[in-house]
Amino acid sequence: MTAVVTGPRLTLAICIAEIVAMSSFATFPALTPFFFDHWQMSGEDAGWVNAAFFFGFTIVGPFATSLTDRLDARQVFLAGCLLALLGAYGFAFHADGFYSSLPWRFISGAGLGCTYMPGLKLLTDRLPTGDQSRAIAFYTASFSTGSAVSFLLVGQVDLWLGWEMALISVIAGPPIAMAIIFLATSPKPLLAPRPWSQIFNYAPVITNRFSMGYVLAYVCHTWELVAMRSFMLAFLAYSHALTDAPGWMDVSVITAAAVFLGLPSSVLGNELSLKIGRQRSITLIMICCLAFSFTIGFTANMPFAFVVAMAALYGIMITADSSSLTAGAVSSAPADLRGATMAVHSFLGFGGGMIGPVVAGIVLDQAGGPDSTMGWGLMFISMGAITLLGPFALRLTKN
Repeated sequence: MTAVVTGPRLTLAICIAEIVAMSSFATFPALTPFFFDHWQMSGEDAGWVNAAFFFGFTIVGPFATSLTDRLDARQVFLAGCLLALLGAYGFAFHADGFYSSLPWRFISGAGLGCTYMPGLKLLTDRLPTGDQSRAIAFYTASFSTGSAVSFLLVGQVDLWLGWEMALISVIAGPPIAMAIIFLATSPKPLLAPRPWSQIFNYAPVITNRFSMGYVLAYVCHTWELVAMRSFMLAFLAYSHALTDAPGWMDVSVITAAAVFLGLPSSVLGNELSLKIGRQRSITLIMICCLAFSFTIGFTANMPFAFVVAMAALYGIMITADSSSLTAGAVSSAPADLRGATMAVHSFLGFGGGMIGPVVAGIVLDQAGGPDSTMGWGLMFISMGAITLLGPFALRLTKN
């Protein structure tokens, strides 16, 4: 029998479900240095494999999220877990090079597309309006936590049991997520389901400039965020070797910690926006991210402890505006268009996330490759430069 929970316990349960559903998120980025050698990959190749994941998210996610205006988001989330399970299994047992890895990473990304925004809809549909802002902040932060847990899991299993077991270990995540959803939630019919004929009509969303201001700023945010997480471990591995840092400073643990800092950062960023205003808060955070992106790559040959500190601070700043952007897009949408708004938010936002790693990989190759400090420095600049457009997009949100 389902033990349905509500309020903070429901938020916690759905956040945990999303975290474990993301177990395969880092199966490639956490092992990028290994794949550079094992599969003889270039920076551009690595960028395309990371992009395949977010291509799956970008293509399938909006379709799945739009369905939540017609169907219970619980059904969509559970379907996404099945896709995530399939993608993790295929990558572990059937990927043996650049081309064979692409479809499995696409499927894994599609699984995330069916759980992340639909999971947010699953949560907000079951909460009173007054409880939604902070719940959205915590749920959005679960993306960073899920990414961090995946980096830590893959990295540590690789360290102790080898890369094959690291890829196999993540297969357990989606079934656990399904069990949590079955236990913590029950089916909930929609009070006013959107007609099937309108389910993929995004014109009302695109013409809502208040929502679109946040969506376009989210494109800039996600471009930088995904590119940074795709290459941060490889950058730290380069710096670790360059500075002859001690072996106990494990780059998978450091990367996981830097990504995990996104949880408190996202929540605190939302609190800051409630105090000083969303537009002002997001603009301030984007300017800080720009400063980090223009400097971190060139610090590779400095003491490794300093590089780690820079990575941690960058990890904090790069997620601080995430929940504010998502909450702004959701709160500025009419109730019957929230699923469609989340779909557009997801499609355009993670479209940027799909392009970001490819551009970063190309810049890395052209500027000297993964064994060049200049290459890493210019690559990070290419990631952060996109945030210059964010404050301009936010002007659409002003009355």
